Amino acid sequence: MQEVEVRDRIRTMIRTGELPCEEPQRTWGGQGEGKRCAACVESIQPTEIEFEVALGLSGATVRLHRLCHAIWLEECESSVPPV
Repeated sequence: MQEVEVRDRIRTMIRTGELPCEEPQRTWGGQGEGKRCAACVESIQPTEIEFEVALGLSGATVRLHRLCHAIWLEECESSVPPV
């Protein structure tokens, strides 16, 4: 999936609540284990970096490719209205 498609998908998932924008309680990075990325739904291969993010409010854990994680953080930051 191309970066533009991933970004559009993440925006939609944030808007629908499918992918929450919450402050991560913990974030780990490591070797992919073949699990699906929460953003692009493609498997995160052992040759790729996998970010595992534990969210504080919902208690959910999301797994993301390195690029998907970066885009998710950017989109969450831009979707929060200024105070």
